[in-house]
Amino acid sequence: MRGIIRDGAIVASVALLAGCALLSGGVADDDARERERLAARAAAARSAPVRAEVASWYGAWHHGRPTASGEAFHMHALTAAHRSLPLGVCVEVVHLRNGRRVFVRVNDRGPYIPGRAIDLSYGAAQELNMVEDGLARVRILRARPDLCEESRQS
Repeated sequence: MRGIIRDGAIVASVALLAGCALLSGGVADDDARERERLAARAAAARSAPVRAEVASWYGAWHHGRPTASGEAFHMHALTAAHRSLPLGVCVEVVHLRNGRRVFVRVNDRGPYIPGRAIDLSYGAAQELNMVEDGLARVRILRARPDLCEESRQS
């Protein structure tokens, strides 16, 4: 009888140790899989194509009228209207067809036409060479505030 109890204790001990080894290996495997998944997602984000947005512009009809920020709209300034970006933020707008870029400060809300992401001032539209076309496919990126200050002074 003692042999059976001893053998049972040995089997139980081995089973307990094996279970612990599997559990700790499983956690490590889960962590490794999670790190691999996050690394794959980051790599996919870096290689993802740039999402094109549609830009339009506005000018003379709004010139001198108040913007959402409270300042008067100046059609030759490098400003823009955006639905959700914070007022005062500086963004870089890159025309995807011709590669031209401009730094604008968001000071108004809009555009209100579906499918358009940003309304540029006439001055910004001139910089992008999109006045005649009226619309352009662009990339919009947040930029350092000093870049908008520099473009305002030049």
